Amino acid sequence: YAGLSDGSIIRFDAVYGSTAKSSLFVNAGVGYVSSVQVYQNEFFILSHHARKVSVYGFDRQLKRSWAVSGSNNHHCKLRVLNDKVVVRDKNSLSVYTLKGKFVKQLKCLRMSDSFSALAVCGDDSVISTDYGANSVSRINIDRDEVIWTSKCINSPSGVVCYKDRNVLVTSYNGNDGIWILDIDTGNCGCKYSLHLHCFLYNHLSRLFGVVPLLFISCTSALHLLCL
Repeated sequence: YAGLSDGSIIRFDAVYGSTAKSSLFVNAGVGYVSSVQVYQNEFFILSHHARKVSVYGFDRQLKRSWAVSGSNNHHCKLRVLNDKVVVRDKNSLSVYTLKGKFVKQLKCLRMSDSFSALAVCGDDSVISTDYGANSVSRINIDRDEVIWTSKCINSPSGVVCYKDRNVLVTSYNGNDGIWILDIDTGNCGCKYSLHLHCFLYNHLSRLFGVVPLLFISCTSALHLLCL
């Protein structure tokens, strides 16, 4: 699922190559959707225009909503973990219950007012990127503690955790690729080049009509070697 600038939520049913089948799931009517996440059969939607969290069911009906503090910054993000809603606002992280009750504002990390992303990391942590500070941090929500901060990536942007082993981070500095960090320490493993992957994919597709299994095996092996 992905949120759009007009308040719509789009469901991507399948992705193959460079094409994707999508359909309109719901128009929340809240303006620019900064974040959307499915948790326990509910959609949690963060709008930076309305400065609120809206929760929808799979029946497309609004169940509840609540206002969030801070500025209407389009870099604000939302993630849900272990029955907690974490909102990354202008310079801090705020924690709410699933019903919208404010729990606390985390004090362990002061963030810049720039592009950011959030990813769920286990049951008690989130990974936060900070484009302006050139940093990636793992933050324990329960203890209000920074577990580690990595400075090895210039202009980090998107982030996702993979199999409780790695943190995958994209860079916003014009060098397309995915950086791989250790989820426990934040140490940099390697960079996976998207330019090389797309170049090989496109040329092998033209030569063979389909992507050969050898290409898939080789790229998988390269990924494993990096780890």
